[in-house]
Amino acid sequence: MSDRPPRVVKFVKAEVETVGKERCRARVELKREPDRSYFGSAEGPATELDKLRSVAQATGNALLQAVTADEGTSVYEIRVKELAVQDAFGKKTVLVSVAGVYFKQRRDLLGLCAIEGDAPRAAALAVLNACNRFLGVG
Repeated sequence: MSDRPPRVVKFVKAEVETVGKERCRARVELKREPDRSYFGSAEGPATELDKLRSVAQATGNALLQAVTADEGTSVYEIRVKELAVQDAFGKKTVLVSVAGVYFKQRRDLLGLCAIEGDAPRAAALAVLNACNRFLGVG
């Protein structure tokens, strides 16, 4: 495992807060070398599943900033289409379906991450899992 190259974009943290009675706001921080942080945010309904969906979209927004920081272009997109929490091989898992547009290529991407205590973290990592090869950041 020591021969594996370092990840270009790393997950730092995901936070979700309730704003108002039925809304939430998610904020995600990613880091890209050399020590540059990128933040994404998203808002949505405050159900438990929708909170994870907001975290997933905030991750996509932060990831777009990280991969386009040097280009200054807005022709890229990462949009969370669906998110589900399901049992996979005996573990509670976040599954995401993401629509990605990058360098004029449009793809439907899938990612997953087992929930190991922190569901927002798993939602963010599922988006990174879906996008890492398509964007060349994993």
